[in-house]
Amino acid sequence: MASLETNYLATVSSSHRKAYGQFFTHPAIAKFMVSWVTEGGTTTLHDPAFGLGAFSDVLTGTPDVSFTGSEVDPKILGFWENATPNSPAKVDGEDYLLSWGRSHRGIVCNPPYMRFQKFLNRDVVFREFQSRINCRLPGYINTASAFLMKSLAELETPGRLAYIMPLEFLNTGYGVAVKERLADGRHLFAIIRLDCEREAFPDATTSAGIILYDSAKTFPDVKLYVADSIAQLHSLLSRSPKATVPYDNLQPTAKWLPHFDENPVSVGGGLTIPLSHYGHFSRGIATGANGFFVLRPSEAKALGLSRAELTSVITRSAQIQAPFFTDADHDSLASRDERTLLFDVAGSPSDEASRYIRFGEQQGFDRRFLTRTRTPWYKTESRQPAPLLLGVFSRGGYKIVRNTSHALNLTCFHGFQPNLAGQRYLDHIFLYLSSDTGREIVSLSMRKYGDSLDKFEPNDLNGALVPTLGVFDAIPAKHLESALRHTRETGRIPNYVDSWFAGLKDQ
Repeated sequence: MASLETNYLATVSSSHRKAYGQFFTHPAIAKFMVSWVTEGGTTTLHDPAFGLGAFSDVLTGTPDVSFTGSEVDPKILGFWENATPNSPAKVDGEDYLLSWGRSHRGIVCNPPYMRFQKFLNRDVVFREFQSRINCRLPGYINTASAFLMKSLAELETPGRLAYIMPLEFLNTGYGVAVKERLADGRHLFAIIRLDCEREAFPDATTSAGIILYDSAKTFPDVKLYVADSIAQLHSLLSRSPKATVPYDNLQPTAKWLPHFDENPVSVGGGLTIPLSHYGHFSRGIATGANGFFVLRPSEAKALGLSRAELTSVITRSAQIQAPFFTDADHDSLASRDERTLLFDVAGSPSDEASRYIRFGEQQGFDRRFLTRTRTPWYKTESRQPAPLLLGVFSRGGYKIVRNTSHALNLTCFHGFQPNLAGQRYLDHIFLYLSSDTGREIVSLSMRKYGDSLDKFEPNDLNGALVPTLGVFDAIPAKHLESALRHTRETGRIPNYVDSWFAGLKDQ
Protein backbone atom coordinates (compact mmCIF):
# COMPACT_ATOMS: atom_id res chain seq x y z
CA MET A 1 0.00 0.00 0.00
CA ALA A 2 1.46 3.37 -1.02
CA SER A 3 2.36 5.74 1.79
CA LEU A 4 0.79 9.15 2.28
CA GLU A 5 4.05 10.77 1.20
CA THR A 6 4.27 8.69 -1.99
CA ASN A 7 0.72 9.57 -2.94
CA TYR A 8 1.31 13.26 -2.29
CA LEU A 9 4.51 13.31 -4.35
CA ALA A 10 2.56 11.87 -7.24
CA THR A 11 0.14 14.83 -7.16
CA VAL A 12 2.53 17.81 -6.97
CA SER A 13 5.46 19.05 -8.99
CA SER A 14 8.97 19.35 -7.63
CA SER A 15 8.74 23.10 -8.24
CA HIS A 16 5.77 23.30 -5.86
CA ARG A 17 7.65 21.42 -3.15
CA LYS A 18 10.68 23.64 -3.71
CA ALA A 19 8.57 26.79 -3.46
CA TYR A 20 7.43 25.72 0.01
CA GLY A 21 10.73 24.17 1.10
CA GLN A 22 9.13 20.75 1.68
CA PHE A 23 11.33 17.88 2.87
CA PHE A 24 9.54 15.09 4.72
CA THR A 25 10.46 13.62 8.07
CA HIS A 26 11.48 9.97 8.35
CA PRO A 27 9.05 8.15 10.72
CA ALA A 28 11.86 6.95 13.02
CA ILE A 29 13.21 10.49 13.36
CA ALA A 30 9.70 11.80 14.09
CA LYS A 31 9.25 9.12 16.77
CA PHE A 32 12.56 10.00 18.40
CA MET A 33 11.76 13.71 18.53
CA VAL A 34 8.19 13.29 19.80
CA SER A 35 9.33 10.84 22.46
CA TRP A 36 11.98 13.22 23.77
CA VAL A 37 9.58 16.15 23.96
CA THR A 38 6.76 14.20 25.64
CA GLU A 39 9.19 12.71 28.16
CA GLY A 40 9.34 16.23 29.55
CA GLY A 41 5.78 15.83 30.78
CA THR A 42 3.84 17.85 28.21
CA THR A 43 0.42 16.71 27.06
CA THR A 44 0.23 19.18 24.16
CA LEU A 45 2.38 19.34 21.04
CA HIS A 46 2.52 21.91 18.27
CA ASP A 47 4.12 21.51 14.84
CA PRO A 48 4.76 24.88 13.13
CA ALA A 49 5.26 23.22 9.71
CA PHE A 50 2.73 20.39 9.74
CA GLY A 51 3.12 19.11 6.19
CA LEU A 52 1.81 15.53 6.04
CA GLY A 53 1.68 15.11 9.80
CA ALA A 54 4.72 12.91 10.42
CA PHE A 55 4.89 13.97 14.06
CA SER A 56 1.16 13.65 14.73
CA ASP A 57 1.27 10.13 13.26
CA VAL A 58 3.57 9.11 16.12
CA LEU A 59 0.78 9.88 18.58
CA THR A 60 -1.83 7.71 16.86
CA GLY A 61 -3.61 5.82 19.63
CA THR A 62 -2.31 8.20 22.33
CA PRO A 63 -5.41 10.17 23.38
CA ASP A 64 -3.73 11.82 26.39
CA VAL A 65 -1.58 14.03 24.14
CA SER A 66 -3.27 16.64 21.96
CA PHE A 67 -1.71 17.86 18.74
CA THR A 68 -1.99 21.15 16.87
CA GLY A 69 -0.21 22.46 13.83
CA SER A 70 0.30 25.29 11.37
CA GLU A 71 0.59 24.83 7.61
CA VAL A 72 1.01 27.58 5.02
CA ASP A 73 0.58 25.43 1.89
CA PRO A 74 -3.15 24.92 1.18
CA LYS A 75 -2.40 22.15 -1.29
CA ILE A 76 -0.60 19.87 1.17
CA LEU A 77 -3.06 20.72 3.94
CA GLY A 78 -6.02 19.83 1.74
CA PHE A 79 -4.35 16.60 0.70
CA TRP A 80 -3.73 15.63 4.35
CA GLU A 81 -7.30 16.50 5.40
CA ASN A 82 -8.79 14.39 2.62
CA ALA A 83 -6.48 11.47 3.33
CA THR A 84 -6.93 11.49 7.14
CA PRO A 85 -10.48 12.70 7.86
CA ASN A 86 -10.53 11.11 11.33
CA SER A 87 -7.24 12.53 12.60
CA PRO A 88 -7.61 14.25 16.01
CA ALA A 89 -4.87 16.76 15.10
CA LYS A 90 -6.12 20.31 14.68
CA VAL A 91 -4.21 22.17 11.96
CA ASP A 92 -4.63 25.82 11.00
CA GLY A 93 -3.95 26.96 7.46
CA GLU A 94 -1.64 29.83 8.24
CA ASP A 95 1.86 31.19 7.82
CA TYR A 96 3.51 30.33 11.12
CA LEU A 97 5.98 33.20 10.82
CA LEU A 98 3.09 35.66 10.62
CA SER A 99 0.86 34.03 13.27
CA TRP A 100 1.54 35.40 16.74
CA GLY A 101 -0.02 35.44 20.18
CA ARG A 102 0.27 31.78 21.21
CA SER A 103 2.66 29.77 23.35
CA HIS A 104 3.32 26.04 23.55
CA ARG A 105 4.52 23.49 26.10
CA GLY A 106 5.89 21.16 23.46
CA ILE A 107 7.12 21.95 19.95
CA VAL A 108 8.32 19.51 17.29
CA CYS A 109 9.20 20.69 13.82
CA ASN A 110 10.85 19.98 10.51
CA PRO A 111 10.74 23.57 9.23
CA PRO A 112 10.66 24.49 5.55
CA TYR A 113 14.10 25.11 4.16
CA MET A 114 14.51 28.04 1.80
CA ARG A 115 17.45 30.38 1.45
CA PHE A 116 16.92 34.05 2.14
CA GLN A 117 16.44 34.84 -1.58
CA LYS A 118 13.30 32.65 -1.67
CA PHE A 119 12.03 33.58 1.80
CA LEU A 120 8.23 33.97 1.53
CA ASN A 121 6.91 37.34 2.81
CA ARG A 122 10.46 38.13 3.95
CA ASP A 123 10.04 41.87 4.62
CA VAL A 124 6.76 41.42 6.49
CA VAL A 125 8.22 38.61 8.60
CA PHE A 126 11.22 40.73 9.53
CA ARG A 127 8.96 43.59 10.69
CA GLU A 128 6.83 41.21 12.75
CA PHE A 129 9.85 39.79 14.56
CA GLN A 130 11.05 43.31 15.34
CA SER A 131 7.71 44.53 16.69
CA ARG A 132 6.58 41.32 18.45
CA ILE A 133 9.70 40.12 20.23
CA ASN A 134 12.18 42.96 19.58
CA CYS A 135 14.28 40.62 17.45
CA ARG A 136 16.08 41.90 14.38
CA LEU A 137 16.54 38.94 12.06
CA PRO A 138 19.84 38.85 10.14
CA GLY A 139 19.39 39.68 6.47
CA TYR A 140 20.73 36.35 5.21
CA ILE A 141 18.79 34.11 7.58
CA ASN A 142 16.91 31.19 6.01
CA THR A 143 13.37 30.11 6.80
CA ALA A 144 14.38 27.16 8.98
CA SER A 145 16.40 29.36 11.32
CA ALA A 146 13.62 31.94 11.49
CA PHE A 147 11.15 29.19 12.45
CA LEU A 148 13.49 28.08 15.24
CA MET A 149 13.88 31.63 16.56
CA LYS A 150 10.10 32.11 16.73
CA SER A 151 9.51 28.73 18.39
CA LEU A 152 12.11 29.47 21.05
CA ALA A 153 10.27 32.71 21.79
CA GLU A 154 6.95 30.85 22.09
CA LEU A 155 8.12 27.93 24.21
CA GLU A 156 6.59 27.94 27.68
CA THR A 157 8.40 27.12 30.91
CA PRO A 158 8.41 24.23 31.55
CA GLY A 159 8.54 23.11 27.96
CA ARG A 160 10.58 21.15 25.44
CA LEU A 161 11.44 21.72 21.80
CA ALA A 162 12.87 19.39 19.16
CA TYR A 163 13.80 20.72 15.72
CA ILE A 164 15.32 18.86 12.79
CA MET A 165 16.95 21.34 10.43
CA PRO A 166 20.10 22.24 8.47
CA LEU A 167 23.07 22.82 10.76
CA GLU A 168 24.81 25.32 8.51
CA PHE A 169 23.75 28.13 10.88
CA LEU A 170 26.30 26.82 13.40
CA ASN A 171 29.06 28.15 11.14
CA THR A 172 27.52 31.21 9.48
CA GLY A 173 27.34 34.92 10.13
CA TYR A 174 23.54 34.97 10.29
CA GLY A 175 23.75 32.06 12.73
CA VAL A 176 25.24 34.26 15.45
CA ALA A 177 21.78 35.56 16.37
CA VAL A 178 20.38 32.01 16.43
CA LYS A 179 23.22 30.72 18.60
CA GLU A 180 22.82 33.66 20.98
CA ARG A 181 19.18 32.69 21.50
CA LEU A 182 19.99 28.99 21.91
CA ALA A 183 22.75 29.68 24.45
CA ASP A 184 20.76 32.23 26.46
CA GLY A 185 19.77 30.72 29.80
CA ARG A 186 21.72 27.50 29.13
CA HIS A 187 18.61 25.50 28.18
CA LEU A 188 20.08 23.88 25.08
CA PHE A 189 20.48 20.20 25.97
CA ALA A 190 21.98 18.63 22.86
CA ILE A 191 22.70 18.93 19.16
CA ILE A 192 22.65 15.76 17.08
CA ARG A 193 24.46 15.78 13.75
CA LEU A 194 22.92 13.32 11.31
CA ASP A 195 25.74 11.78 9.28
CA CYS A 196 23.03 9.76 7.56
CA GLU A 197 21.54 12.72 5.72
CA ARG A 198 20.99 10.68 2.57
CA GLU A 199 18.88 8.28 4.60
CA ALA A 200 17.03 11.09 6.36
CA PHE A 201 16.52 13.44 3.39
CA PRO A 202 17.32 11.70 0.08
CA ASP A 203 16.54 14.81 -1.99
CA ALA A 204 18.38 17.36 0.13
CA THR A 205 21.89 18.70 -0.39
CA THR A 206 22.40 20.22 3.00
CA SER A 207 23.57 19.02 6.37
CA ALA A 208 20.95 18.03 8.91
CA GLY A 209 20.73 17.76 12.64
CA ILE A 210 18.36 17.76 15.60
CA ILE A 211 18.18 20.51 18.23
CA LEU A 212 16.94 19.47 21.70
CA TYR A 213 15.99 22.31 24.05
CA ASP A 214 14.43 22.20 27.55
CA SER A 215 13.21 25.53 28.97
CA ALA A 216 12.74 24.10 32.48
CA LYS A 217 16.35 22.99 32.98
CA THR A 218 19.75 24.60 32.88
CA PHE A 219 22.79 22.64 31.78
CA PRO A 220 26.51 23.19 32.46
CA ASP A 221 27.34 22.07 28.94
CA VAL A 222 25.89 21.04 25.60
CA LYS A 223 26.09 17.45 24.49
CA LEU A 224 27.03 16.84 20.87
CA TYR A 225 26.00 13.52 19.31
CA VAL A 226 26.57 12.05 15.87
CA ALA A 227 24.16 9.50 14.36
CA ASP A 228 25.62 7.40 11.56
CA SER A 229 22.23 5.85 10.86
CA ILE A 230 18.62 6.54 11.74
CA ALA A 231 18.50 3.21 13.57
CA GLN A 232 20.98 4.59 16.12
CA LEU A 233 18.61 7.32 17.26
CA HIS A 234 16.47 5.24 19.61
CA SER A 235 19.43 4.60 21.94
CA LEU A 236 21.67 7.55 21.05
CA LEU A 237 21.06 9.63 24.17
CA SER A 238 21.94 6.69 26.42
CA ARG A 239 25.43 6.61 24.93
CA SER A 240 28.41 8.85 25.53
CA PRO A 241 28.22 11.95 23.34
CA LYS A 242 30.78 12.71 20.67
CA ALA A 243 31.72 15.79 22.68
CA THR A 244 30.56 17.67 25.74
CA VAL A 245 31.16 21.40 25.39
CA PRO A 246 30.89 23.75 28.40
CA TYR A 247 28.69 26.74 27.75
CA ASP A 248 31.64 29.05 28.40
CA ASN A 249 33.29 27.53 25.30
CA LEU A 250 30.23 28.06 23.10
CA GLN A 251 30.60 31.68 22.06
CA PRO A 252 27.82 32.67 19.62
CA THR A 253 30.31 34.52 17.42
CA ALA A 254 32.47 31.40 17.03
CA LYS A 255 31.80 28.49 14.70
CA TRP A 256 30.27 25.51 16.52
CA LEU A 257 30.62 22.72 13.95
CA PRO A 258 34.35 22.16 14.70
CA HIS A 259 33.32 20.97 18.18
CA PHE A 260 32.07 17.79 16.51
CA ASP A 261 35.55 16.93 15.22
CA GLU A 262 37.61 14.19 16.82
CA ASN A 263 40.73 16.36 16.98
CA PRO A 264 39.66 19.97 16.50
CA VAL A 265 42.35 22.28 15.18
CA SER A 266 43.72 24.73 17.70
CA VAL A 267 45.39 27.73 16.11
CA GLY A 268 48.45 29.25 17.72
CA GLY A 269 47.95 32.70 19.21
CA GLY A 270 49.76 35.73 17.84
CA LEU A 271 50.75 34.14 14.52
CA THR A 272 47.51 34.52 12.60
CA ILE A 273 45.22 37.34 11.52
CA PRO A 274 41.95 37.41 9.54
CA LEU A 275 42.39 37.20 5.79
CA SER A 276 40.57 40.54 5.52
CA HIS A 277 43.84 42.16 6.66
CA TYR A 278 45.17 41.47 3.14
CA GLY A 279 42.04 42.17 1.09
CA HIS A 280 38.70 40.49 0.58
CA PHE A 281 36.94 37.70 -1.24
CA SER A 282 33.70 38.47 -3.04
CA ARG A 283 31.37 36.22 -4.97
CA GLY A 284 31.66 35.92 -8.71
CA ILE A 285 29.39 37.63 -11.20
CA ALA A 286 25.77 36.53 -10.93
CA THR A 287 24.21 37.17 -14.33
CA GLY A 288 20.74 35.97 -13.42
CA ALA A 289 20.45 34.40 -16.87
CA ASN A 290 23.54 32.53 -18.00
CA GLY A 291 21.65 31.26 -21.02
CA PHE A 292 21.64 34.81 -22.36
CA PHE A 293 24.83 36.34 -21.02
CA VAL A 294 27.32 33.49 -21.43
CA LEU A 295 28.33 32.67 -25.00
CA ARG A 296 30.58 30.41 -27.00
CA PRO A 297 32.92 32.15 -29.47
CA SER A 298 30.98 30.57 -32.35
CA GLU A 299 27.71 31.98 -30.97
CA ALA A 300 29.17 35.45 -30.56
CA LYS A 301 30.48 35.34 -34.13
CA ALA A 302 27.12 34.21 -35.51
CA LEU A 303 25.43 37.09 -33.69
CA GLY A 304 27.93 39.55 -35.12
CA LEU A 305 28.87 40.87 -31.66
CA SER A 306 32.04 42.92 -31.46
CA ARG A 307 34.81 41.94 -29.06
CA ALA A 308 34.34 45.31 -27.32
CA GLU A 309 30.94 44.08 -26.11
CA LEU A 310 32.28 40.76 -24.83
CA THR A 311 34.44 40.00 -21.80
CA SER A 312 36.56 36.93 -21.16
CA VAL A 313 35.02 34.88 -18.36
CA ILE A 314 35.41 31.63 -16.41
CA THR A 315 32.00 30.03 -16.31
CA ARG A 316 32.57 26.66 -14.65
CA SER A 317 34.96 25.37 -12.01
CA ALA A 318 35.81 22.45 -14.29
CA GLN A 319 37.35 24.84 -16.79
CA ILE A 320 40.35 25.18 -14.47
CA GLN A 321 42.22 21.98 -13.71
CA ALA A 322 45.65 23.33 -12.66
CA PRO A 323 46.69 25.60 -9.77
CA PHE A 324 47.77 28.35 -12.20
CA PHE A 325 45.49 29.86 -14.82
CA THR A 326 46.78 32.14 -17.59
CA ASP A 327 45.47 33.97 -20.63
CA ALA A 328 46.88 31.14 -22.74
CA ASP A 329 44.76 28.68 -20.75
CA HIS A 330 41.67 30.79 -21.41
CA ASP A 331 42.55 31.00 -25.12
CA SER A 332 42.77 27.21 -25.15
CA LEU A 333 39.22 26.96 -23.76
CA ALA A 334 38.00 29.42 -26.39
CA SER A 335 39.69 27.41 -29.16
CA ARG A 336 37.54 24.46 -28.08
CA ASP A 337 34.47 26.73 -28.35
CA GLU A 338 33.65 26.54 -24.65
CA ARG A 339 31.47 29.16 -23.01
CA THR A 340 34.17 31.73 -22.34
CA LEU A 341 32.55 35.05 -23.28
CA LEU A 342 30.29 37.33 -21.25
CA PHE A 343 27.88 39.68 -23.01
CA ASP A 344 28.97 42.95 -21.42
CA VAL A 345 27.73 46.24 -22.91
CA ALA A 346 29.31 49.21 -21.17
CA GLY A 347 27.70 52.07 -23.12
CA SER A 348 25.19 52.36 -25.92
CA PRO A 349 24.77 48.94 -27.57
CA SER A 350 25.72 48.42 -31.18
CA ASP A 351 23.06 47.45 -33.70
CA GLU A 352 24.06 43.80 -33.34
CA ALA A 353 23.96 43.99 -29.56
CA SER A 354 20.58 45.77 -29.69
CA ARG A 355 19.15 42.93 -31.76
CA TYR A 356 20.45 40.42 -29.25
CA ILE A 357 18.98 42.43 -26.36
CA ARG A 358 15.57 42.43 -28.08
CA PHE A 359 15.88 38.67 -28.53
CA GLY A 360 16.58 38.36 -24.78
CA GLU A 361 13.47 40.37 -23.99
CA GLN A 362 11.36 38.20 -26.29
CA GLN A 363 12.62 35.16 -24.37
CA GLY A 364 11.83 36.75 -21.00
CA PHE A 365 15.41 37.02 -19.77
CA ASP A 366 14.72 40.60 -18.67
CA ARG A 367 12.09 39.34 -16.22
CA ARG A 368 14.30 36.96 -14.26
CA PHE A 369 14.78 37.43 -10.50
CA LEU A 370 18.06 39.35 -10.83
CA THR A 371 17.70 40.98 -14.22
CA ARG A 372 14.43 42.72 -13.43
CA THR A 373 16.12 44.67 -10.62
CA ARG A 374 18.86 46.09 -12.88
CA THR A 375 18.78 49.22 -15.04
CA PRO A 376 19.27 48.40 -17.82
CA TRP A 377 18.50 44.76 -17.27
CA TYR A 378 21.36 43.59 -19.51
CA LYS A 379 24.09 45.42 -17.58
CA THR A 380 26.21 42.93 -15.66
CA GLU A 381 28.00 43.49 -12.38
CA SER A 382 31.28 45.39 -12.46
CA ARG A 383 34.30 43.27 -11.50
CA GLN A 384 38.06 43.19 -11.96
CA PRO A 385 39.96 39.97 -12.68
CA ALA A 386 40.76 38.30 -9.35
CA PRO A 387 44.37 37.12 -8.84
CA LEU A 388 43.16 34.37 -6.48
CA LEU A 389 40.12 32.17 -7.13
CA LEU A 390 38.63 29.79 -4.59
CA GLY A 391 35.93 27.26 -5.42
CA VAL A 392 32.56 27.84 -3.78
CA PHE A 393 31.63 24.15 -3.43
CA SER A 394 33.96 21.23 -2.87
CA ARG A 395 34.18 17.61 -1.87
CA GLY A 396 37.42 16.44 -0.33
CA GLY A 397 39.19 19.81 -0.41
CA TYR A 398 38.60 23.22 -1.94
CA LYS A 399 40.12 24.42 -5.24
CA ILE A 400 42.49 27.38 -5.02
CA VAL A 401 43.81 29.00 -8.19
CA ARG A 402 46.49 31.62 -8.85
CA ASN A 403 44.87 33.53 -11.69
CA THR A 404 47.10 35.64 -13.92
CA SER A 405 44.59 35.84 -16.78
CA HIS A 406 42.35 38.79 -17.61
CA ALA A 407 39.23 36.64 -17.30
CA LEU A 408 36.46 37.47 -14.87
CA ASN A 409 34.70 34.69 -12.97
CA LEU A 410 31.09 33.72 -12.47
CA THR A 411 29.73 32.39 -9.18
CA CYS A 412 31.55 29.07 -9.45
CA PHE A 413 34.48 30.85 -7.77
CA HIS A 414 34.93 33.53 -5.16
CA GLY A 415 37.53 36.07 -6.23
CA PHE A 416 40.12 37.70 -3.97
CA GLN A 417 40.93 41.37 -4.43
CA PRO A 418 44.05 42.36 -2.48
CA ASN A 419 44.68 45.66 -0.75
CA LEU A 420 48.17 47.21 -0.73
CA ALA A 421 49.46 44.68 1.80
CA GLY A 422 47.77 41.81 -0.01
CA GLN A 423 49.37 42.72 -3.34
CA ARG A 424 52.80 42.13 -1.82
CA TYR A 425 51.81 38.79 -0.29
CA LEU A 426 49.59 37.30 -3.01
CA ASP A 427 51.92 34.38 -3.72
CA HIS A 428 52.42 33.77 0.01
CA ILE A 429 48.65 33.63 0.54
CA PHE A 430 48.22 31.33 -2.46
CA LEU A 431 50.78 28.84 -1.14
CA TYR A 432 49.32 29.02 2.36
CA LEU A 433 45.78 28.33 1.09
CA SER A 434 47.20 25.44 -0.97
CA SER A 435 49.11 23.86 1.92
CA ASP A 436 47.75 21.12 4.16
CA THR A 437 48.07 23.37 7.22
CA GLY A 438 46.30 26.25 5.51
CA ARG A 439 43.52 24.01 4.29
CA GLU A 440 43.02 22.58 7.76
CA ILE A 441 42.79 26.01 9.37
CA VAL A 442 40.75 27.73 6.65
CA SER A 443 38.33 24.78 6.47
CA LEU A 444 37.22 25.63 10.00
CA SER A 445 35.30 28.46 8.35
CA MET A 446 33.46 26.38 5.75
CA ARG A 447 29.85 25.29 5.83
CA LYS A 448 29.07 21.59 5.88
CA TYR A 449 26.28 20.31 3.69
CA GLY A 450 24.93 16.86 2.99
CA ASP A 451 26.73 14.15 1.05
CA SER A 452 30.17 15.48 2.13
CA LEU A 453 29.55 18.75 0.28
CA ASP A 454 31.35 21.80 1.66
CA LYS A 455 30.73 25.45 0.85
CA PHE A 456 32.38 28.79 1.50
CA GLU A 457 30.68 32.16 1.53
CA PRO A 458 32.87 35.24 1.00
CA ASN A 459 32.55 36.39 4.59
CA ASP A 460 33.54 32.92 5.80
CA LEU A 461 36.80 33.30 3.90
CA ASN A 462 37.40 36.91 4.88
CA GLY A 463 37.28 35.91 8.53
CA ALA A 464 39.46 32.83 8.07
CA LEU A 465 42.85 32.86 9.81
CA VAL A 466 46.02 33.30 7.78
CA PRO A 467 49.65 34.00 8.76
CA THR A 468 50.79 37.42 9.92
CA LEU A 469 53.16 39.52 7.85
CA GLY A 470 55.96 38.35 10.12
CA VAL A 471 55.34 34.69 9.32
CA PHE A 472 55.28 35.44 5.59
CA ASP A 473 58.38 37.65 5.81
CA ALA A 474 60.31 34.77 7.38
CA ILE A 475 60.03 32.78 4.12
CA PRO A 476 63.17 33.38 2.01
CA ALA A 477 62.35 34.85 -1.40
CA LYS A 478 64.31 32.17 -3.25
CA HIS A 479 62.33 29.44 -1.46
CA LEU A 480 59.08 31.15 -2.35
CA GLU A 481 60.05 31.31 -6.03
CA SER A 482 61.18 27.69 -5.98
CA ALA A 483 57.84 26.58 -4.52
CA LEU A 484 55.89 28.56 -7.13
CA ARG A 485 57.99 27.13 -9.96
CA HIS A 486 57.49 23.58 -8.65
CA THR A 487 53.74 24.17 -8.44
CA ARG A 488 53.56 25.46 -12.02
CA GLU A 489 55.55 22.54 -13.37
CA THR A 490 53.96 19.70 -11.40
CA GLY A 491 50.49 20.97 -10.59
CA ARG A 492 50.98 20.59 -6.81
CA ILE A 493 52.86 22.45 -4.12
CA PRO A 494 56.04 20.90 -2.70
CA ASN A 495 55.76 19.14 0.65
CA TYR A 496 58.20 21.48 2.38
CA VAL A 497 55.74 24.40 2.14
CA ASP A 498 53.88 23.00 5.16
CA SER A 499 56.97 23.46 7.31
CA TRP A 500 56.65 27.22 6.82
CA PHE A 501 53.29 27.20 8.59
CA ALA A 502 53.74 24.37 11.10
CA GLY A 503 53.88 26.79 14.03
CA LEU A 504 50.40 28.13 13.38
CA LYS A 505 48.70 25.13 15.01
CA ASP A 506 48.98 24.44 18.73
CA GLN A 507 50.74 21.17 19.33
